[in-house]
Amino acid sequence: MRIHLPVENKRGVGTRSNNVQYVSYWKISLVALGAEAEARENATRRLQEFCSLELTEFWGCANSTLNEIKKHGNWTGRGCCYLAQNPICRSTCVVSGSRRHLTESCRPSDEPEFFSCLERRVEAEHCCSNVSNDTCRSICRDLFYKPGKISNLKMYSSKGCFHQVPKCLKSVAEVKHAEDPKQHLHCCNEAVTPACLETCKRVLHTATTEQEIMDALSEKCRPVLPQTPIWSCLLKSGSSKPARLPLDAGKLSCCTKATKPSCQNLCWRAFQADWEVAWVQLDGECLSSNLEGELRRCLEDAEDPCEMGCSGLSYCARFNDRSTTLFRTCSAAADEAAKWEADHWSRGGIVRGLGVPVRAAASCPPETLRAAACLLQLRPCENRIHETRLCREDCLELMASCVDWSAITGPYTANALCAKLSPGKSDAPCVSLRPFLEDPRDTEPVVRLEEDIMTPCRSNPCAQGDVCELSPLGREIYRCVPGCSLGEMSKQLVPMGSWVQIPRFDQQGCLRICQCTTRGMVNCKTLNCFKFHSCWVHDRFIAHKANFYLECNPCHCFEGEFTCSKRSCGEVRALSLPCDCPAHYVPVCGRLGFTFASGCLAKCADFSPNEVEFGSCSSRDPCASNPCDSTEKCVRRTRVCLSRLHKPCRQYECVPLDCDPREFSGPVCDRENRQHHSMCAMIHAGATIGYRGPCLVGCSLRGPVCGVNGEVYANECVAWAEKTVVDYFGPCVVVGLIGDQAKPRCGDLVQCPQLIKPYCVAVTPPGACCPVCGGAAKLFYSKKQLDRIYYTMDEEADKDSVTLEALLTALGRQIQVAQCALRGMMTPDLDIFIIVQPTVIRPSTLQLRACVTETEKLVTRILERSPKIAIEVPLGALTGAEIAHSYVSGAITIGGCLVQLFLATFVRAFIS
Repeated sequence: MRIHLPVENKRGVGTRSNNVQYVSYWKISLVALGAEAEARENATRRLQEFCSLELTEFWGCANSTLNEIKKHGNWTGRGCCYLAQNPICRSTCVVSGSRRHLTESCRPSDEPEFFSCLERRVEAEHCCSNVSNDTCRSICRDLFYKPGKISNLKMYSSKGCFHQVPKCLKSVAEVKHAEDPKQHLHCCNEAVTPACLETCKRVLHTATTEQEIMDALSEKCRPVLPQTPIWSCLLKSGSSKPARLPLDAGKLSCCTKATKPSCQNLCWRAFQADWEVAWVQLDGECLSSNLEGELRRCLEDAEDPCEMGCSGLSYCARFNDRSTTLFRTCSAAADEAAKWEADHWSRGGIVRGLGVPVRAAASCPPETLRAAACLLQLRPCENRIHETRLCREDCLELMASCVDWSAITGPYTANALCAKLSPGKSDAPCVSLRPFLEDPRDTEPVVRLEEDIMTPCRSNPCAQGDVCELSPLGREIYRCVPGCSLGEMSKQLVPMGSWVQIPRFDQQGCLRICQCTTRGMVNCKTLNCFKFHSCWVHDRFIAHKANFYLECNPCHCFEGEFTCSKRSCGEVRALSLPCDCPAHYVPVCGRLGFTFASGCLAKCADFSPNEVEFGSCSSRDPCASNPCDSTEKCVRRTRVCLSRLHKPCRQYECVPLDCDPREFSGPVCDRENRQHHSMCAMIHAGATIGYRGPCLVGCSLRGPVCGVNGEVYANECVAWAEKTVVDYFGPCVVVGLIGDQAKPRCGDLVQCPQLIKPYCVAVTPPGACCPVCGGAAKLFYSKKQLDRIYYTMDEEADKDSVTLEALLTALGRQIQVAQCALRGMMTPDLDIFIIVQPTVIRPSTLQLRACVTETEKLVTRILERSPKIAIEVPLGALTGAEIAHSYVSGAITIGGCLVQLFLATFVRAFIS
């Protein structure tokens, strides 16, 4: 809000009259009035000078506003009001007297910079209130408001304040030491004056702090602009020294899941640097407790994530041929360990892990003993939360039939012992022993080789330090790419070029992001740290990580931001689109790179008219305006940007014409379906790009086709290469209404392809016309987290990590079945919709089931905040997920047994 007042014009003529020829206006900002007493005094004086006292209504409003502002004029938080983005929040801040007054108008999740500023000022008041001298107290506060300013410390000395620096100020006033300043010496050659050149060389040889370097260069190398050669070089010339990693960054990210503070501290110590001492305490005091089940499962996921299938076992043969069951450690080594364990028990050896000397009874059936040992070593996973603990009922049966109670001394009961092996609640997710007492081959039909599933990356056939990646529809079933480890003790690898989120050394619960390169983890940047312990929802606070409902929709609170399912509540309603938009396909292209079926849907998603252009994004030629210079070739590159800060979301790249065609930068496939080993080689061959990546096999070259995202592609291969599902053949002509059932949505306007099998698990994506086979899920993500990451990125290429393509690529790496491919889209609600589809033309029932199981595995990892999700950018921004697939004919029948795959959608998915 601003008050506009007439001021003197350029001719020096004051104006109170309506007849003046030239009038300019003095703008009074309420934010300035709230923050500065001097501004309030000046405003009152100028008001009296230019506004007649006869304007009673105006003076009543002005005096009321000024009095309200003066009322709480001593509140230091007023200095933060200018950071508030919401006008209502900003104006509320101006008249408030404490943070408590902001509750109804300002949400921490929407105003991270504003609330961070408030927290710094509260800390400053607490720290500096005991400094008696007014000048020293003011400088003390400035050190909080502007940390790292050496000049403030110098002023402490000059004003005689240094003896009054309180202890709480020491960490804020610490000098940031420069890392090897000599590595920037090459930038001095960009100096345009001898004085700048001389100063640059001298200071980079002698300075020890970044502030000394900046102070010296700012004086001699003017102007200080990021685009000038020397400053551009200095800003881009980052440290080549790899980041110092914890012992295991993946497991360190689990520590916030600990329920007890003591367990959180032990976890932090164990995986930061003190593993030998802290791990023994963590294992003994925390991981055996049912209170710390979430922490235990997270650490297990970092070490041995649940993956599909088990085969090649000899002793645990009854665990073979369970293709769609998840296991943590199905291997020959685990098979041998199970045999040793069972033999040890049968010879009277002690059962470990119970805290009590327990021996097996001679009457225990050998097959039961064998199954129990195999279960302990192979660790099959329950589907909902990937629990590996034995069900309480099965445990009690084992205690009754297989424990020699005569050898146990003391007041121990079966219930007490099972409390160490089973979840605390009887209805909690768990693993039953009973299915593994039967041979699966007695009930499963014989699977032919072409109907089987392959998981080539399960045992990591690549060299140490390389990441195994599947190549769906490629000529090779998998490829090995260089990667980076997440610490000396970590088994988790990320591929070269990817960004990861690493817990900070200096502040638990906060993150920095680093990039995996040939030099290790470098280019590290510190993310703004905002610890939100609750979400403000309507009129109440919801605890961080809590699940709740708004009407019939399940919701989840995560770090101050909540996401909800978007289902219609009450009676069953007809199919519809968001905001009840009409089902007209009049596409507009949003500035973030994806198409809305109509302007109504774009408006419903909070896109303003100047943020969209008529026509689908795929119909626009991003190179038509010649955005590249004469030495470059403009090549289309589609992106869907996930951060609203991404302006613009570029849909092209500029390739230098003098590039080396022999240099390998990744294969591309041209429009003639010919493969080139790089973009440069394709351009020099005079070809036009079809899509990035190797030429695919098994897809149709007939086109055009309409994708489920409303974009038109030249053929099916291009759509698949863009990680998009084909809706139907032909150009896009209609938008489908949204509903829960998997059935055609557009009537006779389009001809839907026939489903692969009559019993396939199917889904009709939001806004699409036709059902498709495969597992499907809707994903929810933190827009604030992605904005923070995007804001931190300096290079344009790095900002591509905050795109839908990067997210789908990272998520697709977690698919282990070679016959399944992950594809996705943005929904009209701006959520992410993924489909895991079979890659073969006519998949077997087993292959269809495998793709569904892979989808459910991903949903569980997202909801459990597995290190496989939380550690990688942009997957770490995913906060929730819900199963979206359903049935065409109700169920899948295998070998006479009804396999119940149907899940209770969001409610089941949000089990904690």
